[in-house]
Amino acid sequence: MNPSPPPGAARPRAVLYLRQSVAREESISLEVQETSGRTYCTQQGYDVVAVESDPGISGRTWNRPAVQRVMTMIETGAADVVILWKWSRLSRSRLDWAVAVDKVESAGGRIESATESVDVSTSTGRLARGMLAEFAAFESERIGDTWKQAHERRVKQGRPANGKPRFGYIYDPDTQDFHPDPKTGPILTELYQRYISGEPMTGLARWLNLQGTHSVMGNPWTPVTVRQMMDRGFATGTFVRHGERLEGVHEALISWETWEEYQARRKVRRATKWEGSKKLLSGLVRCYCGARMHSGSTSRYSCAGYLEQQTRPHPGRLSVQRDTVEDAVMEWLREVAAEIDAAAPKQPARPAAGPRPDVLQRKLMKLQNRLDTLTVRYLDGEVDRETYERIKTTTKAESAELEDQLRELRVHGRNPVGDLIPDLLRDWDGLSVGVRRDMLSRLIHPVIVGDGYGRSGTILVRGLWEDRPTPADLP
Repeated sequence: MNPSPPPGAARPRAVLYLRQSVAREESISLEVQETSGRTYCTQQGYDVVAVESDPGISGRTWNRPAVQRVMTMIETGAADVVILWKWSRLSRSRLDWAVAVDKVESAGGRIESATESVDVSTSTGRLARGMLAEFAAFESERIGDTWKQAHERRVKQGRPANGKPRFGYIYDPDTQDFHPDPKTGPILTELYQRYISGEPMTGLARWLNLQGTHSVMGNPWTPVTVRQMMDRGFATGTFVRHGERLEGVHEALISWETWEEYQARRKVRRATKWEGSKKLLSGLVRCYCGARMHSGSTSRYSCAGYLEQQTRPHPGRLSVQRDTVEDAVMEWLREVAAEIDAAAPKQPARPAAGPRPDVLQRKLMKLQNRLDTLTVRYLDGEVDRETYERIKTTTKAESAELEDQLRELRVHGRNPVGDLIPDLLRDWDGLSVGVRRDMLSRLIHPVIVGDGYGRSGTILVRGLWEDRPTPADLP
């Protein structure tokens, strides 16, 4: 224990640093810590000039606002001594602890504990302080290991690593299981159906808020929070752990086919960036130079490449009437519908231009075998880490692309054009623009508008089961 200052001497200025642990078994209230710290300062003859606290923040991180302010006070001379409830309150990281002690002592300050008195002016005291700091780091690692084991045990049982609330489900703390919520479960199922039917995320958020349904945090929904919740896919009866989707023991609210359809719709909308647009063909029109064509607030589609002042080969006009392109698409739909009615559909049993599912599956297996072989060679020291990470990243990206193609083929097989086109034309007048556009994105490649926009034969429309059109295909 440090002696009190002699009579007449300036009283040391103390700043109390409090931190409430995130671990329940060692969580001591901030009030208890402050009371203990003030009592210690009175005994030592210190003036408390500030109290800083980091409630509910782990001692493993140094990125804590209050501890940074405390360090600044010592370095600027606003305080002379830092008072802790216990040494572990400052940090449970060996490196952060050493850096903090060095900063404080280099500035002429010192750190003291109200409940673990150590005289750091002696070598023995500094050794004791170091042992207490080491024990704090050990305790942190022990707690971390315990939580990790508990999480892994839950995952092996088919349960998420934690019991955080999930929209559409109720968590039972006794069985540690999630069960469908009779109220929000059906709403979650309907969200996927609405999105697949063409409703945008903005519409889904509006629908949820209008009926008074809030997020698990009790907040109104936004398009972002709706998308994040649906993208997790918990409603499929699975959950994600370290990037891998695992089978869960909780009941699914949507089928796997619905999930694949949702993912396919999400991919198309991300690529075309038209969600929420009021234009029928937003994201689905391309200039012959390769750039997208946007409509904005006008009645025409204009080449984005020209608008962005990029170098484009444009000997003709740079925009076309929206009605001209939309009429060409409608004419194409009617032609295909007529061929279907005449028992001569353009669509074969599977897309002629795309690879067969069995070919994609074999490619996927080869990539997985390549990754397994690479991992073994890396573990045997035959491949350096940089090469391993580079090839692993490339291989995983190729695998993800193949999985996307396989999913699209399965979705396409469940939604044959022979059914989609007649139904679309029959219900056209009663469908919203968003639903019409979503249905068209399942049927056609982006429309290409050729040189001399608007002339007969310069607008090219092709089905997804045909080769993707290129400017070279224009007449």
